[in-house]
Amino acid sequence: MFVRVDISSLPLGKRMAQDIYDFDGHLLISKGIVVQESHLQQLRQRGYEYVYIQEEDEVNENSLNQGIAYLTDKQLPKAFSASVEGMRQMMDKVSSRHMIKLGEVEECIDLVYDHVLQTYNVLKHLQDLRNKDEYTLQHSVSVGILSIKIGQSLGLDADKLKNLGIAGLLHDIGKSMISLDIINKPGPLDDKEFKEIKKHPVYGYQIVNEIKLEDQDIPQAVLQHHEHQDGNGYPLGIRGDRINSFARIIAVADVFDALTSDRAYRPRMSLLQAVDIIIKSSCGQLDPLASRRLLSYVLDITTGEKVILSTGEEATVILKNEVDPARPLVRIGDNFLDLKTNRDVFIKDFAR
Repeated sequence: MFVRVDISSLPLGKRMAQDIYDFDGHLLISKGIVVQESHLQQLRQRGYEYVYIQEEDEVNENSLNQGIAYLTDKQLPKAFSASVEGMRQMMDKVSSRHMIKLGEVEECIDLVYDHVLQTYNVLKHLQDLRNKDEYTLQHSVSVGILSIKIGQSLGLDADKLKNLGIAGLLHDIGKSMISLDIINKPGPLDDKEFKEIKKHPVYGYQIVNEIKLEDQDIPQAVLQHHEHQDGNGYPLGIRGDRINSFARIIAVADVFDALTSDRAYRPRMSLLQAVDIIIKSSCGQLDPLASRRLLSYVLDITTGEKVILSTGEEATVILKNEVDPARPLVRIGDNFLDLKTNRDVFIKDFAR
C-alpha cells in the first residue's frame, strides 16, 4: 500500500513507493529508499509537489489490504457487467413507457459503488470491458464510475458521492425515448437527427423527476450535462456557476469516456490523448476544476504503467507531463524517450 504526500509535509524516514526521475530521465531517488533531508532538497529544487511513500502497516494488515485490492480487481468486471444489465432493464422499461423505481436505480449503483471506491485504476478495467456494440449502456455505467472518481478527488461526502454516481448512470436515460436508428447511426447525424438527439436531456429530466429522488441535484444534472461553461451548450444555454455542480462533473466524465471508447466510425483515443483534449476544452466547454482533477487522476495512474507506442514498442511511463499530458517521458528497455520533443511517436494504449 502507498499514500500520496505533499513535499511540504513529507516526513523523514519513510520509504519511497516509486522511482523518481528528473526531466532528463536520470534516476534521482530509487523505490524503497528511506527519505533523507538531501532527498527533500533535490525534490524541492526540481519543483516536485508530491511523492508516493510506502505505508508502514503491520504484516497482517498489509496482507489483508492486498487481499481486498485483489478481490476488488477481480470483482469489478462482474459488478460492471451486472450494472450494465441493470441499465438495460431500466432503459427497456422507459422505452415501453413504464416508470423506473427508486430501488432499481439504487441497486444499479450499489453493484459498482464500493468496488469503484476501492479500485485505484478503474480506467484500465473500463477499457478492457467495453464492447462497441453495447456502447450506450456501457457508456452510462462508465460515466457513473468516472464521475464517482472525480467526485472522490474533489472530496465529496459519501451521500453526495453516491448520488453523483446515480446522476452519472442516468445522464443518458432520455436516449431511451429516441429512435434506435438515430442512436445507433454509424455516421454523422443530419440536422433533423441532431435536433432530435439534443432533446434527450429534457426527456431524461422528465423520466428522472418521476422517480421522486430526494437529491434534486440528480434530475438537474441529467438536464444540464450538455451545458457549456461559455453558455453555448443545450438545452438551457446557461453558463459557468449557474450549471449544476453534478452536471459539470458528469460533462467531463461524459466527454472523456466517449473519446476513450471504440465507436463504429472511429477508434478510441489513448487516455493521455483524451485528457489533453479535456484540458483544452476547459477553456470554454468543460469545468476547469473537474477537468484538472481528471487530469491529475489520469497522470497519476499512468505513471509507472506499461504502454504501447505508435511504433509498436512497449514502454513504461516514467515522468508525467502536466503541460502536455499526452507526451510524458517513457523508458524503452534501458533507453529513455521524451515524447515532448519526439513528436513523431505517441502512446496508443495500455499494454495488455
